[in-house]
Amino acid sequence: MRLPRLIFLLFNADRAVRRWIDARSGDTGIGAAGAGVLFYLAGHENALIGDVTAALGASPSGMSGLVARLERGGCVTRSPDPADARAARLALTPRGHAAVGRARDLVDDLNVQLTAGFDDAEVAVIQRWLEHVTRVSNQREPLL
Repeated sequence: MRLPRLIFLLFNADRAVRRWIDARSGDTGIGAAGAGVLFYLAGHENALIGDVTAALGASPSGMSGLVARLERGGCVTRSPDPADARAARLALTPRGHAAVGRARDLVDDLNVQLTAGFDDAEVAVIQRWLEHVTRVSNQREPLL
């Protein structure tokens, strides 16, 4: 029996979701990656950039460029960490807080569309499987 092409489907789904969000971000320029940063900061105000990077599974160089774009867009401010001059902290601006609300509405709309036609038990299995994918993929040792 041939296994389903889960990896191919997962990559295609990821790209489609990012494109969907990016296309609806309007003139904010925030997009899917920026929304992730804003969502994290909404729950972890004044967070270390390194903590945001780790939480989103991003690379330091990618996060650096993303934070710079969010700063230029007026959504976040960067300040030195008082305990470690090499580290920086991020905080949402009023514009960033407003963007979180708009992004949350957008993501809520997409979640409604993605779960349409699935009952609660099926959605719970999908959620559990996606969390499992993340855990397995984050393991340091290869499974093979």
